Amino acid sequence: KKRSPCLLMNPTEPIKKRGGRPASETKRDQQITVCLTKLEKLALKRRADKAGLNLSDYGRQMVLTGKAQARLSPEENATLNQVAKLGNNLNQIAHKANADGIRSIAIEAQRLLRQLSELLDKPIEP
Repeated sequence: KKRSPCLLMNPTEPIKKRGGRPASETKRDQQITVCLTKLEKLALKRRADKAGLNLSDYGRQMVLTGKAQARLSPEENATLNQVAKLGNNLNQIAHKANADGIRSIAIEAQRLLRQLSELLDKPIEP
């Protein structure tokens, strides 16, 4: 007599959930083949690594647009977040200036502008 699969499971065993990133709606199921020399493939791989992309993403961007959009480094992301926060603060100061008058917020605005200037002048290390 066959048992149903539900009865074979151990009741103390937890049910495993499927996690991770959801499947993309756009399936990339078509492929093309490009023949390269070892030296050409190495050069292409180095360019992809420099852009922070895998070889497929780099090649796809180059074929479709003629250029590859490099990913931001963690340091660049952190700087961009800081600039966004400072921009938000300056926006709040502008609102306050309209309500209270320019003199009440001049010192704070100058401090924030100095911080923003320092962030923008900071060299990006390779």
